[in-house]
Amino acid sequence: MPVSPRGPRNTESSGVPAYACTLPIGDLAGRRVTTVEGLAQGGPHPLQRAFLEEQAAQCGYCIPGMMMRAQALLERNPDASDAEIRSYLSPNLCRCGTHMRILRAVERAAGYLRESKAKR
Repeated sequence: MPVSPRGPRNTESSGVPAYACTLPIGDLAGRRVTTVEGLAQGGPHPLQRAFLEEQAAQCGYCIPGMMMRAQALLERNPDASDAEIRSYLSPNLCRCGTHMRILRAVERAAGYLRESKAKR
């Protein structure tokens, strides 16, 4: 499998983060694929909202990959610890240095998702 530096172009395929830049399209046949744009359904997704509020994007290159990896994690574990978030996002690299804001955004989004679930 080709190397995907920094993981900037992640998608989510059937709930699993996937590197869109090296994933053969045929491997996706019959699978659900979500991109960062597909997260919003009638308004910003909690991750999108949190990334904006925390000003987590500087150049924006890594953000789609960070958000899609975070989405996959929070779908499985909305109560992820700081260590789990750091570990899960580790394949993606932000060269601008906004890692701390990205981590805060994921934690904020997790809170939004928990609040939303509690209201149902």
